[in-house]
Amino acid sequence: MKKYIHYCWFGDKPLPKLAKKCIESWKKYLPDYEIIKWSEENVDLDECPFIKGAYQNKKWAFVADYARVKAMNKMGGIYFDTDMEVTKNIDELINKGPFLGVEDTGKIACGVWYEDKENSYLSEKLLKKYQSFKEFDSENVSSFSIPILITEILEKCGFEYNCKKIQHLDNNMYIYPREYFYPYSYNWENNVFTDNTCMIHYYDASWIPLKERMEIAMVRKIGRKNTFKLLETYRKTRYYIRKIGKYILFPVLIYRHYKKQKSLITEEYLSRVDNTLKNIEKQKDNNYIVFHNKEFIGVTSSTYELFDNCIDCGEIYQKKDAERIAKKIIDKNIKQVIFSSLSIGQVEIIKKLKKKNPAIKIKVYWHGSHSQILDGYGWNRQKEIFKLLRNGKINALATCKKSLYSFYKDQGFNIFFITNIVQLPFKVEKKKESKKIKIGLYAANCSNWRKNVFSQMAAVSKIDNAVLDMVPLNDTAKEFAKMLNIKLEGEEKSLPREELIKRMANNTVNLYVTFSECSPMLPLESFEVGVPCITGNNFHYFENSELEKYIVVNNEDNINSIKERIEKAIDNKEKVIKLYQKFKKENEKASKEQVKAFLED
Repeated sequence: MKKYIHYCWFGDKPLPKLAKKCIESWKKYLPDYEIIKWSEENVDLDECPFIKGAYQNKKWAFVADYARVKAMNKMGGIYFDTDMEVTKNIDELINKGPFLGVEDTGKIACGVWYEDKENSYLSEKLLKKYQSFKEFDSENVSSFSIPILITEILEKCGFEYNCKKIQHLDNNMYIYPREYFYPYSYNWENNVFTDNTCMIHYYDASWIPLKERMEIAMVRKIGRKNTFKLLETYRKTRYYIRKIGKYILFPVLIYRHYKKQKSLITEEYLSRVDNTLKNIEKQKDNNYIVFHNKEFIGVTSSTYELFDNCIDCGEIYQKKDAERIAKKIIDKNIKQVIFSSLSIGQVEIIKKLKKKNPAIKIKVYWHGSHSQILDGYGWNRQKEIFKLLRNGKINALATCKKSLYSFYKDQGFNIFFITNIVQLPFKVEKKKESKKIKIGLYAANCSNWRKNVFSQMAAVSKIDNAVLDMVPLNDTAKEFAKMLNIKLEGEEKSLPREELIKRMANNTVNLYVTFSECSPMLPLESFEVGVPCITGNNFHYFENSELEKYIVVNNEDNINSIKERIEKAIDNKEKVIKLYQKFKKENEKASKEQVKAFLED
């Protein structure tokens, strides 16, 4: 009968010196065994979700857990971790029968594992367990570490915790006390070397991050208490060095900031500021003006639909420009300034306006939501808005997200709710309907997780005879479409609003099933040109309406649910459009009243 020693090594790192030393010890004390290395070259890494996920997440220890179990099940023999050294002859243990050992946690470890035949009881149980996992949960790895799984299995065969003797279990497995194979504790503070010690597990943990390995090494050298003292001293020293360094480098940082600001002051920027000033000039004695940033396409469309006196005012990079804009507003005797969303530098305009005329009303129509904490730009503007509110620089806040209105009203904010409407200022001529089902997907940023693009694409792949029109396209979307055999059309760049809406009008149905929205324009624009739009349930438009059951997806990442809504909207298109017309009348009436209340406050 052929004898085997198995070990695992995954990843692209070379074997460390300790591993080479341990392998030499196996050769010395077990010379008639064939040593087999299990790696990417001879292991099927797609065999089950567990090993596939572990490998994709570079969790080499868990890849090895599965590989060792498979090898022992298939061939039997001895498995060794690469940091397990044999220190004397173990023939007596091998002749006795299959064995494992206990580590300092009290659990059965797997640094060494011997089975005298293939398809053993333990290897069969472990293999079935690993193959039953539907995925590799990288956030919960402790629950399926191999000592836990082995201990759970062998407890049913009679294994007892805290037993200091050799245990012979019902499945003919021998479990040896710590002193045999695991004389070192993990931190080397509670070691138990005896005459029975025949192997040494070094707990090399080569798969964990270098920083953690260094800390473990320090604990083993100088003890836990001294290590923590030393690390705390190091952290404090590093903190003060960085602080002192900042003071030393402060002039350099100031100069860099100056250079960066200077690079933003282009001819285009200066022209934009001048245009803002010219447009304010035309607004003499108006009750209000509304600033928007034309770079924010959806916000700009919303602003023009709701308000008069709209002025493009983008990012402001110089305080003197904020001063000029504020002075022009005061000179024109404008009573209130509304910022539809907020852009970089506009906070300076607000401060200067309030300084020049404390009675002027400053209001903000905020198109964002709390999900913007993941978006640096939006989150910084959100913080600016709330700081200005707390300091009394903003007189009123409006939001287009119904749930946020309720929340901030309860917090005592002077807040208003304004829902979006769409009244297109241009006509849209539709082409003749095609036999093909044409589905539009128009996300401003398809690489943003909030837009949920790939779940929607997957749903389209399940619709027979469907063509997906997508704007903007990117390489990832093209690759995904190719994988799912989706017929894909579209444009790689964003399109002007009028052109995009005309494109929407020629589809059978449009999609806007996103994870986070406030009061999106796109579904309304789609319906305005007579095309149903499938949406998520994260805004207020169709709550508790009959229309909801035809177009609203309650679970945005449920591909089948999106597909079902697409089919339902197509099959009931005429009814859906009629229901929308009813909704539109009610929505427009409510919106006008909301805007009026906001302006008159």
